[in-house]
Amino acid sequence: MHKDIDTLLQVQATDRTLKQLEAELTELPKRRAAIESQLSASQRVLEQRQSARQNHQAERKKIDRQIEDLRAKIEKSRSHSSSVKNNQEYRALLDEIAFAEGEISKCEERILTLMEESEPLEKQVRDAEAELAQARQGIAKEVAELEGQIQSLRQQREELLGRRKNLRKDLDAMLLRRYDRISELRGHGVAILDQETCGSCRVRFRPQFLQEYANQPDRIFLCESCGRILAPREQAEAAGH
Repeated sequence: MHKDIDTLLQVQATDRTLKQLEAELTELPKRRAAIESQLSASQRVLEQRQSARQNHQAERKKIDRQIEDLRAKIEKSRSHSSSVKNNQEYRALLDEIAFAEGEISKCEERILTLMEESEPLEKQVRDAEAELAQARQGIAKEVAELEGQIQSLRQQREELLGRRKNLRKDLDAMLLRRYDRISELRGHGVAILDQETCGSCRVRFRPQFLQEYANQPDRIFLCESCGRILAPREQAEAAGH
């Protein structure tokens, strides 16, 4: 067995763990964004209900102003009643007053309707405020947990990078280049010799190749098909593969 195979297996196990960590570090911010989007949805609901309440209040103020204007118009018409010159003008004045009073009656009916609608609107706003507060509390907790996971994964990554660096510095330079090139091309650079086949590409080896492998334990062997560096199953399993 070549002296570098065991170290190379440790490097590959470290690389595999680093890939998993990187995948998790990529996924966690997406999960955080999804969680925070839930808060945005609750915020939009509250804003919509607040807007409905504001529109409701604005309509009430508008009607109050209309009533004031109509009453002022009635008062003005009545003050002019003593100066009318004939019955036709007097009837026209009375018609104006009656019309204004009718409009006031309609406005007052609408105000009653708005008053009935006001309480449910206020309740909807209060409910939305409570839901938003609850969502903020829950989301803050989830985000804090995610941040903790991210920090932990980053720390693990730094520790693994340090371990990987220490392992790689003791390897033969040509062997390491071979490992890196095959890993980049095929995902991993070391394959298990699984009885008579390559554990990665599953190609069966020639009897002569297997004989050479058995008789030359200090030599590096490559899979004749996929080019991966071969490691005995026993040694690979001991390294966690």
